[in-house]
Amino acid sequence: MGRRPERLALERVLLEGIEEMIFIVRVEEEGWVYEFINEAVKANTQMDDSALGKAFREVHEPETAQQLIQFYEQALMARTSIFYEDSYYAPNGELRYSKSRLTPMFDEFGRCSHIVSVVNDVTEEKLAKHAREEALSRLEESNAKYRSLFESNGDAVFTLTLDGQINGGNRMARTLIQRPINELAGRRFCELVEPAEHMKSKEIFEEASAGIYKDHRLNLQAKDGEAIGCLVKFIPISVYGKVTGYYLMAKNMTELDRLVSKYLESEKNFRVIAENVYDVVVLMNKQKEYLYVSPSSQEIFGIAPQQASAQKPFFNVHPDDLILVDKQFQEAVQQEGSYSLQLRFDHPERGWIWAEMNGTPVYDEEGAFSHMVMIVRDISVQKDYESQLEFYAFHDSLTGLPNRRHFQEYSRNKQKTQEQEGGKIALAVLDLDNFKQINDEYGHDVGDMVLIEFAKRLSKLEEQGHIPARVGGDEFVVLLDEATDEEAQAAAKTIHALLSGDLIVNGNPIPINFSIGAAVSSSAEENISAVVRRADEAMYKAKGSETDTLHIVQP
Repeated sequence: MGRRPERLALERVLLEGIEEMIFIVRVEEEGWVYEFINEAVKANTQMDDSALGKAFREVHEPETAQQLIQFYEQALMARTSIFYEDSYYAPNGELRYSKSRLTPMFDEFGRCSHIVSVVNDVTEEKLAKHAREEALSRLEESNAKYRSLFESNGDAVFTLTLDGQINGGNRMARTLIQRPINELAGRRFCELVEPAEHMKSKEIFEEASAGIYKDHRLNLQAKDGEAIGCLVKFIPISVYGKVTGYYLMAKNMTELDRLVSKYLESEKNFRVIAENVYDVVVLMNKQKEYLYVSPSSQEIFGIAPQQASAQKPFFNVHPDDLILVDKQFQEAVQQEGSYSLQLRFDHPERGWIWAEMNGTPVYDEEGAFSHMVMIVRDISVQKDYESQLEFYAFHDSLTGLPNRRHFQEYSRNKQKTQEQEGGKIALAVLDLDNFKQINDEYGHDVGDMVLIEFAKRLSKLEEQGHIPARVGGDEFVVLLDEATDEEAQAAAKTIHALLSGDLIVNGNPIPINFSIGAAVSSSAEENISAVVRRADEAMYKAKGSETDTLHIVQP
């Protein structure tokens, strides 16, 4: 006599119709025994029907079996459903993550005869959560580093709007002007300067607005009206390649000015101050022999003052900077004026470090040059900070590729070179097909990862002399190294082939298609914007025909 149809239908549903993995485990005194597993278990794990009728310890490794026993005993003791998270290996050996619900089943006598386990695969959720947490952690770390660098900077740092209004400042800025920053919010930085130097401060700001960033001496004014001699410099604040404001770095020179003044009054007093100042103080006569090197040389340059004094002039200055420092020395002596320059020094442990040298010539009673007083300060941290700002000004923050600003400057320089050689400029514009669909289907986090992985492929083009850049959301441009029509067409086809294929994001393949349009300048006089526009039109023609295509427009 066969089984009833409804019985067959129920078994078929359990075996084939449920996506979740189902385990039915029989409760026996000698252990927990597998009585039933559905098709989802066999498809997604390394278990099959050979496990039926066997206890946990017969099927699994001892450690895994012991963990399962603990969870099942918890469900048995609780006499209600419990949840737990675990991991398992798929048939291909890949590690997967799961969330299980254990439900005890009781007979008419109240005894638990079976426990049913329903297991859901949560691998994608787990990986996505991990990726979000990792990205958030990186963002928090970057922000913490920036705040630490900003607040802990040994110099006063003010933040200004594009028109020069004060909107922030660090701890040293508050100390320098002896008042809270919010008292100055919305006021122009010129109001920090002594009235006699207002015009000079406006000229310096106009110079910075034109992209010229140099050191200047200005007297800032504290709350009590005291003049504070400072060395100031503007640094642009760049966001996505656009200058949105400025940092005003103000180095208090009062102590150093006082130090020089003290020396003129008394060499003895000078030595007392010099031996207790953090910056390195150097005295050099007209034969460029070291007369004095302060003790801080050991800490800043890694060389004892006695050892430094016995060396040849500027022995630890970078070879490329020697001509500049010698020229500044001679001009200061001849023009009876001070000088300031930045140069590299050799440190025995740290390698080449950046330092700032401020030199002031001293003359005897007859007006003859006596010696040069040089104050040298380690500015490596500031230089690293400026390098970071410069990098982010010319690179995309998400992918690390050159941004639109970098592409425009590089392509203009490339075109000038091509004009001199009588050549042409060639480029390709790429756009991801259906990128909005990727964001809608997988989420914006995955969409960002797709852009990052695609950018990694693009960056490999630099090995062949092609320069890629991200110029929009999912739009990229590649400046081709080739100049002739035939070479540019061949390069565009090669690029299309190299970039094609699924991207692997979080271990999963994501189909990616893109359209590419290429153009070669019609003549050496055709500007970059025109070539980009023609390449962009070619790309849209390719996109209009079908996805994942290439179109090359003839000049």
